[in-house]
Amino acid sequence: MLLSNEAKAIALPMLLCAEHDVEGNHSTASGKVDKSELFYLMSRGLSYTEAIKLIVKARFNKIIDEIKDENAKNEVLDEIDKILD
Repeated sequence: MLLSNEAKAIALPMLLCAEHDVEGNHSTASGKVDKSELFYLMSRGLSYTEAIKLIVKARFNKIIDEIKDENAKNEVLDEIDKILD
């Protein structure tokens, strides 16, 4: 997820793993926010900023949920809010 217009990502489409239970994602899993997702949320009354925050938090939700320390979890969520304001 690129949170800045100045950020760049270089994706190398390869999976180097000998495990059998690996989940791989298409390259669209990284990059800018999907415009159709953004349109969908904004058409339901969310502002541009609210929609972006919701999409970013949803993408990181699986990782954020693994944080056991509530203070650390809230700090991560606050940082996402600060970056996107």
